[in-house]
Amino acid sequence: MAQNNKRKQNYILYILGLVILGLALLSWQKGGMSLVLQGLEGGGSLLIKEIPLLVAAFLTAGLLQALLKKDSIERWLGAESGWRGLALACLGGALIPGGPYAYYPIAGALLNSGAGVGVLIAFLTAKNLWSVSRLPMEFALLGTKITITRYLITFLFPPLLGLVAEKLFGKSIERIREAVKQ
Repeated sequence: MAQNNKRKQNYILYILGLVILGLALLSWQKGGMSLVLQGLEGGGSLLIKEIPLLVAAFLTAGLLQALLKKDSIERWLGAESGWRGLALACLGGALIPGGPYAYYPIAGALLNSGAGVGVLIAFLTAKNLWSVSRLPMEFALLGTKITITRYLITFLFPPLLGLVAEKLFGKSIERIREAVKQ
């Protein structure tokens, strides 16, 4: 199983390498070596800017995983936690700050600590639909009516998607955990 995941990771890296090569060739064709270097410099600058956030997110995820007892996570956020687990996941997703570099490592730590698939889907969906941290920007740029309308329209999606995910994939959670670990 570990060998299959290693091949899968290599496969993904090969595809990304081909995309990078294709974009570099396209850049060179459109603007020569200066455009290629401009793109590489932009990517390097973004990497340097995001490294502190990545480090903080992975350290947070690791510490959460070490602190959270598996039986507590299973009781509060596991497959058997029902609506309580979905509600906690939705609340957590709505309140957690940061972008995907921050919340995906936390979701991974929850997965490894015993959270159910439905809870994870509810957490991730709530983060993307209900994020409280973007409310000031949304109110400022889109206005009160559109912001409140969007929240009302999307209100039921995170818990319902979590419920559906648990029904469809809940019995596969151990296979999912094993595949992610390797």
